[in-house]
Amino acid sequence: MFNPNSSNYERTERVLADLTPDPRDFAGRIYPAEDVKRDLAQLEAFKHNPDYKSPSGRSRAKVLEKTFTDMVELGDWFREETAYGDDPDYQALITFPTSEIDDAFNHIDLIGMIKNTATDHRIVPFAIDLTYNTSDEKMASKFAKRHNYGTTPNAPEGVSEFGTVRLVNYHGQMVPETRRMSLKHKLGLKIPGFATAKYYEDKNNPWTPMHEKGRINVMPRFVIGYSTAISDVLAEGPPTEKYREEYGETAYQSKKASFKDAERRAKWCTLFECAEQAQDIQMMIETLTSQETVSMPQDELEEAKFQIAALNDYFGKALEIATAESKGDAEELAAIKYAKNDAVHAAIKRHSRETYIDNGRQL
Repeated sequence: MFNPNSSNYERTERVLADLTPDPRDFAGRIYPAEDVKRDLAQLEAFKHNPDYKSPSGRSRAKVLEKTFTDMVELGDWFREETAYGDDPDYQALITFPTSEIDDAFNHIDLIGMIKNTATDHRIVPFAIDLTYNTSDEKMASKFAKRHNYGTTPNAPEGVSEFGTVRLVNYHGQMVPETRRMSLKHKLGLKIPGFATAKYYEDKNNPWTPMHEKGRINVMPRFVIGYSTAISDVLAEGPPTEKYREEYGETAYQSKKASFKDAERRAKWCTLFECAEQAQDIQMMIETLTSQETVSMPQDELEEAKFQIAALNDYFGKALEIATAESKGDAEELAAIKYAKNDAVHAAIKRHSRETYIDNGRQL
């Protein structure tokens, strides 16, 4: 059972807090101070919205973020050393937590950045929305989110680009409610499968960041997740020496094996989901008609096409290498079998297909 009060979670909170961008640090430097102030007011109002994540939901989401960062990078889940290790110019995947504003309004938890032969040695960013939810309504909402950012010249003046706030009667009490700005007042491709981040910052390496501080206009967006049966085990972390002393060697080895099993299952869910969505998104964007793209910023469209093609190659190669390495390994094969039947993975796969392929012409 997930315990948000565990020492593992508390450590996770501290680490992520140190790395998470603070919009106030952008005021007067990257954006006008009034602009940032309006965005923060919009965020504060959003916290009164029923869609705002509960404390327990945020706790598990934080563990998923830390899991992705630690295990994907350090565990080389995308098999970068095998695929690109001989290339002296490649840079391994680095992930960055997003600001609370980009989490709430752009629906992204992390930003990954890579540079290798698949990206033609250009730095390519991609957004991650982590989930453990199988609700059709919530999953459909995640995939339906359309890429947009900023405001057009004819947008209402003096409001946040993330919308407006009004007071509504909620069970006899007036509470603030956020209302998104119409897409006609927004910039961007306005199609699913891509995201933006307004408050990006590499707080771990501010001197030579992989991307300059500020807005990332466009990047592919992937929904990644696995069941709570996995995330709860990962949330507790591997057993410590203190656990061994308290519960004995047998219990220690059992808990250690359970953790490794959950880690393998999470890895294969991630590999499948990234590869499947990259393929679906590329198919969608490459088959858009001239009529569908006529109002899109053409430079942004070309960049989006380049990014998703590079990531389709990157994730496809990662899955191919990992699959080849798993042959003859009973534990890896068991994890693959589990991942293919994981409820969250199944929901993500279905909604990806429905959004980018089956309903592609309804964009």
